[in-house]
Amino acid sequence: MNETKTVNRLKHNFEKLLKVGQALTAEKDYNKLLELILNEARKIANADGGTLYIVDGGKLYHKIMQNDTLNIFLGGGGEPIEFEPLEMAETHIAPYVAIHKRPVNIEDVYHTELFDFTGPKTFDRQVGYTTKSMLVVPLINREDDVIGVLQLINAMEAGELVAFDPGIEEIIMALSSQAGIALENMQYVEEIRTLFDSFVSVLVTAIDERTPYNANHSRNVAIFTERFAHAVNECKKGTYGELYFDEEHIRRLVMSAWLHDIGKVTVPESIMNKPTRLSEDIEFVMGRLKMLNALVDQRYYKALSTTLRSSGGEAEGEADKALWLEEKAFLKEAEIRILKANEPSTFMDDDMQMKITEIYEKRFREIDEQILNDREFEFLMIRKGTLTNGEREIMENHVVTTEKMLSKIKFPKDLMEVPFWAINHHELMDGTGYSRGLKGDEIPVEVRILTIIDIYDALTATDRPYKKGMPPEKAFFILGKMAEEGKLDSDLLSIFENSEAWHFKN
Repeated sequence: MNETKTVNRLKHNFEKLLKVGQALTAEKDYNKLLELILNEARKIANADGGTLYIVDGGKLYHKIMQNDTLNIFLGGGGEPIEFEPLEMAETHIAPYVAIHKRPVNIEDVYHTELFDFTGPKTFDRQVGYTTKSMLVVPLINREDDVIGVLQLINAMEAGELVAFDPGIEEIIMALSSQAGIALENMQYVEEIRTLFDSFVSVLVTAIDERTPYNANHSRNVAIFTERFAHAVNECKKGTYGELYFDEEHIRRLVMSAWLHDIGKVTVPESIMNKPTRLSEDIEFVMGRLKMLNALVDQRYYKALSTTLRSSGGEAEGEADKALWLEEKAFLKEAEIRILKANEPSTFMDDDMQMKITEIYEKRFREIDEQILNDREFEFLMIRKGTLTNGEREIMENHVVTTEKMLSKIKFPKDLMEVPFWAINHHELMDGTGYSRGLKGDEIPVEVRILTIIDIYDALTATDRPYKKGMPPEKAFFILGKMAEEGKLDSDLLSIFENSEAWHFKN
């Protein structure tokens, strides 16, 4: 009868082992996986307590600790356990198992000289516990490297402390093998994730090297995006009252924020960092004005010299002087107007454009020079900002470039949505955005969030070379007008404005 009972128990445990193996494979959370390994090992071995150690830097770190009698359950949420890591010394049982890659089954720690059990005995005295039996097994990966140690304490039978059955030892070893592979797989996933995050960081750094302000923009958008997502989670009413972003969803959204402008790496710096309408060309224009002033003076004084040598040239001399004064005044006024028109804060209304046109069309008698060439004239006629239509088209094309760049990257399954969110951050709800002209329900909530944040940071940024940053209240006034026009999601904008997400930048 006892033999039959043992066989049935072993059969039950092996069946459970198969189910545990499936559970280990399905678990995607690292900390939950560690907890699952210890939980299931304790159930199979009917152990009162246990510790799961992970090898890191040549030491054993406590990751999960459990004890039913003492009601101790630590590490399951990923919180650190405040115990010193174990050095790899053979005098202690867990390090010994890690070093020799084989299990150790101790019937009674108080009646053995195999290992130094000073630690468990001291713990027992402090908390009034009795540590008796121990079963310690290594967690080994495919490369035959020990990645952890599973330590079970106090086998229980009918409420009594007993030794761990050798048959159970075999099953726990099988479980440890499955656990080692499951942990290795998850570590691979984490390594791939870390590598991918590092790749994203390299891309952003590349932009940083070309234009520091854009790197600040990507960083700010990423920070605001994470805060915005948490603000949506906290909103329990309205259109988005039931929307909740879990941590993985937020991670994907933040990654899309980091990637949303990587296409700008191909935009020429002369366009990306253009501080004024003429940019460096202003030096050529100012130099030309000085030259024209000198030529006008030279022409006048030459004419004056000729007039003085001739008789009866008084009237002609007055005419030369009047023309000289007129052109000198024109050149002075032209300098003032050009400098004003060059500033990005100047709105080039019809009157300003007319004055610049007069300067462009001005011709000086006997002097084959213009104040402005065709290119400079085009730049100064820009009504708002510093970019011409052609330059703006190149700048806006960064979205297309972003899409091309991201299409070359094989995103993991859990990040498949990231490229779509990143490349569509200039789409507007009424279909007037670019580059696809998406509208309404075609634009997912993640893109709507990125759009709001992208515009807000662009409006309030204080490090742009071509404009001053707006105060938040003015930026939200503009965003509000855009929402009224149907360009932005008004419900999301309201959540963002009423949250703490935008209050300061890290």
